[in-house]
Amino acid sequence: MNVALTRPVGKSEPLSELLTAQGIGSVICPVLQLDAVSVSDTASAMVAEAELAIFVSPDAVGFFHSLDIALPSHCQVLAVGQGTAKALQDKLAVKAKYPQQADSEGLLALPELAQVEGKRVLLVKGKGGRTLIANTLKSRGAILDNLVVYQRTPIKANSDSWLDHWRSQQITGIVITSNTAADAIFNVQDTVCKDWLQGNTFFVVSQRTADYLQHTYHIIPSHIVVCPGPDNQAIAATIADHTKQQGSKMTQSESQQNNAKKDAEPSAAVTPAATQALKPGISKLALLALVVALGSSAGVGYLYLQQQQQLQQTQMANQTIAAENTLLQSQLSDTKSQLQRLDNAFAGVQQHVKEQLAQQQLQVDEQLSQTLAQAKQQVSGALAAEVLYLQRLAAFKVAAEQDYLGAVAVLTRLDEILAAESNSSTVRKAIAADIAKLEALPKPQTEALYYQLHGMLEQVDTLAVKSQSLPQPQRTEESQLSQNVNDWQSNLKRSWQQLVDDFITVRRHDEVVIDPLLDKNEKLLIRAQLRAYLTQAQTAVVEQQASIFFAALSGAKQAITRYFDSDDANTVAMLQTLKELSRSEIQSRTDITLSTPKALQGWLQ
Repeated sequence: MNVALTRPVGKSEPLSELLTAQGIGSVICPVLQLDAVSVSDTASAMVAEAELAIFVSPDAVGFFHSLDIALPSHCQVLAVGQGTAKALQDKLAVKAKYPQQADSEGLLALPELAQVEGKRVLLVKGKGGRTLIANTLKSRGAILDNLVVYQRTPIKANSDSWLDHWRSQQITGIVITSNTAADAIFNVQDTVCKDWLQGNTFFVVSQRTADYLQHTYHIIPSHIVVCPGPDNQAIAATIADHTKQQGSKMTQSESQQNNAKKDAEPSAAVTPAATQALKPGISKLALLALVVALGSSAGVGYLYLQQQQQLQQTQMANQTIAAENTLLQSQLSDTKSQLQRLDNAFAGVQQHVKEQLAQQQLQVDEQLSQTLAQAKQQVSGALAAEVLYLQRLAAFKVAAEQDYLGAVAVLTRLDEILAAESNSSTVRKAIAADIAKLEALPKPQTEALYYQLHGMLEQVDTLAVKSQSLPQPQRTEESQLSQNVNDWQSNLKRSWQQLVDDFITVRRHDEVVIDPLLDKNEKLLIRAQLRAYLTQAQTAVVEQQASIFFAALSGAKQAITRYFDSDDANTVAMLQTLKELSRSEIQSRTDITLSTPKALQGWLQ
């Protein structure tokens, strides 16, 4: 038996060596190539959130390894088979669990996948493959993230050249490891090659592929052999067993033919001996033989008459058949004439259909050309509108908002759009010059001033309002009576003073109290006035109104100085901040001129 090995490049050589060691010929002919698939930016997040990761093939492991994304330590890893688990150990240094039955059904039977409701499961696979795993996990309530890292694509558009080569090599068996490989092999145009392909034996690695061959390409089950696993040893052992079985069947067939010949030879050998035994000798039986001969002559005459009658009947039948043949020849001639007329009519109809199809094709081509022209005009108009919008947005951010970083971002987007257009080098040079100019400008302090004023607004309630304290009363002379008799006059005076103090209290101080004390509502109004000044300054910063900004700061300083305690630390800090803000520059710059508008106007014309 000669076997065609169809795995991708570099994967069939070990299997070919195993088959050669067992005396089985093989032809390595890859029908698919593996290409990497660009992975979105969300791949890292998908991997980081995975609680369970499933790898469906060694190729999936290899392409995942090239992404340079590490699996989280809490993530449990499963492999579809032993080969995939070995690849995980070699390339990712991860120990994975795998089923004994190396296919989707065996993987889904693992106890780790029995209860996956609400779990984040990451399925690392090729494009379009392993739909059974994905659908089953979703039905079990898992939160599934499909990470497609590679895709299989046919090496050639059709398989005619492959099949011609296989026929010349007398291939009788074909190894197929995926449904995509089956599609690539059966994509044949030549009918002879297609019929030859149906008579081969197909060695597949899963029952799913066997069912696919039966239902899609109508391969009879006796021509499909399912290998116990996808590894090279399992495939080679299956092919060797099948070859031995075919050889034993052929040996049995040859034995039966030889026995039939031997049985026929004795009968042929007996015939001469029997002839010799039957030779009569010259004896008394001669007379009896003569009598018998005379009796049989009468029978011969009767038989002659019967033969003559049968001959006449045969001649009559032949005449009848001849007449019928003549009639049939006439009918056949008429039928041929009708077929000729039908062929002529069909040729005319076919020519008419071809002419109509040609006219319709011309109309379709013309409509398609018109539609493409309209689409190009629409695309050109949409492009021009988008380009003008971005240019005006950049100019607005520079002139009105002084948002230089935003203007740089808009110009960068404009440059990306023009990169795909022809004759846009002049405009792109102007864009690059404007970006460099804007990046060199000092960044406006609008946000810093705004947030600084916001912080001061938060501190208004912490400021201490001024309050008047009455002077301490003057200390009077000692009111304690003396025990000395000579001090009777002073004792009398002190007694009198105590008596007067019980009815009238007179206090004196040197300071004059002029400002009245503030009540609670007045303090609230003073704080509200200070907030109004600071809020007005914030608005002036945003709208780039310098005069209003400095006037608001001046009003705030006057309110703080008049109504708040100048010895309080918060008051001192706020006055210092207002003093620093008074030296800020918020005047917008009007001397910035972009060169992009002029260059873009020339390009659009």
